[in-house]
Amino acid sequence: MLSLLARIDVVIFNFINKKIKCRSLDFLMPFFTHLAGFASVVGICLFFMLFIPSVPGTTILGAVFFAQATAQSIKFIFKRVRPHINLPDVNIVSKLMQYDPSFPSAHTATITALGGVVALLHPATLPAIMLVCLLVGLSRIYLGQHYPGDVLFGALIGILAAEISCLIFH
Repeated sequence: MLSLLARIDVVIFNFINKKIKCRSLDFLMPFFTHLAGFASVVGICLFFMLFIPSVPGTTILGAVFFAQATAQSIKFIFKRVRPHINLPDVNIVSKLMQYDPSFPSAHTATITALGGVVALLHPATLPAIMLVCLLVGLSRIYLGQHYPGDVLFGALIGILAAEISCLIFH
């Protein structure tokens, strides 16, 4: 069963990373990856803390911390090699390559945790937040950093982190 899932992961990865490759996405996808990076997420958290009091900073920071801690812990248990290292002819757009374990996607977990808190507190934002989270996840595959399964599991961690943080802090 696991080998079948791994084969499906590679097929979907190859489609996103190789078949839909174009100049527009080469330009756009690094933006979405960087949006979910540490500095950007901290900046977004600070923005909410300072300017949008209906989304408490402790709730967002709690979700982001829980998502990051969980994703990083799981990475070093499973130690899945990233696709740009493991597969031949991976399209790599960015020079900012990562070499830590691939599973799960911490970028996806983090942005989904942050967005999940906002969506739980302001349900009308859900479609926009889902779109941003989807684009971050796709960017991680498009840029050769993660398999689809890594992204999916990262999103599940983010959703769980948002739910837990809202239960504890809000």
